[in-house]
Amino acid sequence: MKALLLDLGGVILDVDSRACLAYWARAAGKDIEHVAERWLADDAYEAFEIGAIDFAEYTAALSRRLAIELSAEEWRIGWNALLGDPFTEVAKALPELATRVPLYCFSNTNAVHEAVWRPRVAGLLACFTKVYASCRIGCRKPDVAAYLHVAADMGFAPADIVFLDDNRDNVAGARSAGLDARHVAGEVATLACLRELANTNAGLRRSDR
Repeated sequence: MKALLLDLGGVILDVDSRACLAYWARAAGKDIEHVAERWLADDAYEAFEIGAIDFAEYTAALSRRLAIELSAEEWRIGWNALLGDPFTEVAKALPELATRVPLYCFSNTNAVHEAVWRPRVAGLLACFTKVYASCRIGCRKPDVAAYLHVAADMGFAPADIVFLDDNRDNVAGARSAGLDARHVAGEVATLACLRELANTNAGLRRSDR
């Protein structure tokens, strides 16, 4: 391992998609199942995550899909309800790990969420050499081309990069791109994997590489 690439949501930062759907349902006067059974990461969702459409365009498509009408502010509040706080123990582990191996982050995200999570993880950003946001680079996981783009920018061969993600499709895409990808889900699994990687690199410092 010459570099470690981490997902954000579900790996570094807690996320709760149910909180997002629950807020929209309450605001619309609907049962949550009315929203949950209609929600889908569709073409509009993916377009929003690569910056191809803005939030107003996305929520217009979302309104049609979910069959509800909300104000722009209600859409935004519900959308951001998904984002929680950094995992405490993971946050504690990152600074030391960063002395042993270069850390990078690759998140499927959007401009609205980024405006919330960047301040929320501000104290951790110094641990990372670079953070890749899908909405800024114009490509997203699990596309093989997205991983190859990120690996090339990092300056490492894909096989030299260990990648952690809580989404199995993203892990499969990374493996297809040649990365050493591992599935982790939540704080406990992530922390266990980080400790294993730290032990593997025990005694090494970035200056030794």
